[in-house]
Amino acid sequence: MIFNFTDNFGFKLQEAWKEEYRRIGSLYARWGAILVIFLFPLSTIPELSIEKSNVTIWYLFRFGPSVVVGVVYLFHQRYKFSHELLFEVIAFCLFTSSAYMVECGDWLNYVISMVTVFITSAVLVILRPFYFIINFIVVFIIQVVVNMVFCNMGVMDYFLLKGVNILIVVGISCFSIAAFRYYIMKNNFMHRVALQEAHFELQERNQSLIKVQKDLRFKSEQIAEQNEELLLQKEEILTQRDTLQIQKEYIEKQNGDIIGSIRYAKRIQSAMLPSYSLFTKYLPDSFIFFAPRDIVSGDFHWITEKNGKIIVAAVDCTGHGVPGAFMSLVGHTHLTQAVIQNGIINPADILSQMHNGINESLKQTENDNQDGMDVGIVTIDKEAGTIHFAGAKNTLIIIDSEGNLEEVKGNRTSLGGMNKDESSLSFKLYEKKIEMNASYYLFSDGFSDQFGGPNDKKYMLSNFKKYLQSISSETMADQRQLLKQKFESWKSDAAQTDDVLVIGFRLN
Repeated sequence: MIFNFTDNFGFKLQEAWKEEYRRIGSLYARWGAILVIFLFPLSTIPELSIEKSNVTIWYLFRFGPSVVVGVVYLFHQRYKFSHELLFEVIAFCLFTSSAYMVECGDWLNYVISMVTVFITSAVLVILRPFYFIINFIVVFIIQVVVNMVFCNMGVMDYFLLKGVNILIVVGISCFSIAAFRYYIMKNNFMHRVALQEAHFELQERNQSLIKVQKDLRFKSEQIAEQNEELLLQKEEILTQRDTLQIQKEYIEKQNGDIIGSIRYAKRIQSAMLPSYSLFTKYLPDSFIFFAPRDIVSGDFHWITEKNGKIIVAAVDCTGHGVPGAFMSLVGHTHLTQAVIQNGIINPADILSQMHNGINESLKQTENDNQDGMDVGIVTIDKEAGTIHFAGAKNTLIIIDSEGNLEEVKGNRTSLGGMNKDESSLSFKLYEKKIEMNASYYLFSDGFSDQFGGPNDKKYMLSNFKKYLQSISSETMADQRQLLKQKFESWKSDAAQTDDVLVIGFRLN
């Protein structure tokens, strides 16, 4: 029988004792009933030879207890009522039968027999003390009634009989012993159960501790294995870190060398480009907004004077960065060769000369190379008061003093590449009268192609033209500053898309 010590332990012990009390009590009651049923009639043998005043009453008192106890025992077996009730029936029958036919003058022998019964019941019977008190009272009630009926005695006469006082003392003592025995048995049982439960709990806890120890040992082994793996991983990571550090240092050195080379190339490219002072020498009222995407640029501006005429070019080569810069060298070389060496001042002829030179330099008739450049060239003849323009996929914008915008579009074909009919390639030449206080603009597509704004979209050429209209009345220096601010504002944190070049000038 196992009980939960963690929940109402005292209540569980009481319930256990009740069950044990019912078990032991039922066992004693069953054997007591059997003894009364089968052995008590044998006690009548000595009285068989004695003359009875009333045989029927004698049989009733001598054999009635066995019959009554037998019937009650059968009911007890069938209906499983309390063994205490069965004990009370047995006690009532025995005490009643024993009190019958006692010699009124020989009461001491009866007292001795009752003392024997009291002692026996105190030692053998298991009952709660309450029932022993009832038995004690019932014994004396039965004896008083029997003496009143068969010995014609009064109640006080009975208690004055010799030996009654002994019977009372022995009865009280025996029933006290029985009560003490009941409590001793109860306490011993509860202690035994408590110890058993404590033992079981200790066993369970011991098993739990053993399991915990096994788990801890297993986890400890796992942790040890993991520590070994971590140490190996740490060593591997340290090795990789050292390798990465070496590679990083190597890459940084290579990158530094490359950047150094590119910066040197920038110095070469910068030396190739006309200075701002040279630009303002030919066009005093002008600006250049030049913003390379990388250190070196694929866009470049160009200006010179030949035969009293000023030639200005804005060139946007394929690509940007180092590839674009290489193309800018090719473009600059052929532009310089066409104007300075060959003396060509017609913008359309300059473009044709450059195109042929690029094809030849890049051997584009022998491979699939399609690199080239978009170019806008103007030739300013101040004496004649004219300006000539030709463009290879480039545009000249003119905004007069009233803010009216005119877009002079060049050919739709870039310079370089072999995807066109070379025999019919020619560039259209535009001639315009110089307008006083008008603003002229040459530019690459870097500004209009820049992503940005609230929706991360291209700025677009239409917006670029509108913005030029809005600032055309400002000085050239202010226009450059406003263009720079607009570009930075539109781009914001976005990466720059391409090289940017805008040339603006007025002819007064």
